[in-house]
Amino acid sequence: MKMNHKKNILWFLLIYHKYHILGPKSYGYKNITLTEIPLFPLNIVVLPYEEVPLHIFEPRYKKMVDNSIKNGTPFGIVLNNNGTFDNIGCSLDITKVINHYKTGEYDLIATGRKCFHVIEKIKKNDLWIGNIEYVTAAEDENEKILNQVQDRYLELLMKLGKEENFEIYLDRKLSFQFLIGIALPLELKKTILRLKNERERLLYIYDLFDKILSQPLNNPENKFPIA
Repeated sequence: MKMNHKKNILWFLLIYHKYHILGPKSYGYKNITLTEIPLFPLNIVVLPYEEVPLHIFEPRYKKMVDNSIKNGTPFGIVLNNNGTFDNIGCSLDITKVINHYKTGEYDLIATGRKCFHVIEKIKKNDLWIGNIEYVTAAEDENEKILNQVQDRYLELLMKLGKEENFEIYLDRKLSFQFLIGIALPLELKKTILRLKNERERLLYIYDLFDKILSQPLNNPENKFPIA
């Protein structure tokens, strides 16, 4: 009886740690790996593979960029909502430094890499640090819908007159890759970032491309379709 009681206590402590310390989302997931990453709240949403031009001028973010360049480590951009920020974002690597000024300011290009959920955050030296869980994007189980998205994507490219160097677009197999170079409204990007898995994102993008293809190329109202 004592042994069973000890096992029950250990099981309770394990569940408590996973649910209350790591957060409700982590409960029931195996092999959870949390990563510590500096967070950069901005009024933008970044998707994986997206290239983002940034001018870095605040001391805390100049130091963040210095560390990122020195150590080859990413930082995360999360949407700033009037002083609070979203619990989902995208990690970025600095892929090009355009200018590094004597003041320590930077003009640079950063490229989106992986979506993540912020499990918890703390402030260190005026910089938010997040313990995050990366969201994986599996290819295996979505072959049918992937082929459908690829077809719609190629139709869209032809409609936009992108026949030149067509082969560079043919090997795209992940949902976010189909959005490279497409300017999307912030709310639409938020929706895509919050979709639960790769299948949902592919279905959403298929529907989005379908709506774009159904409209005239020169939309007089310059409105993006609602998907």
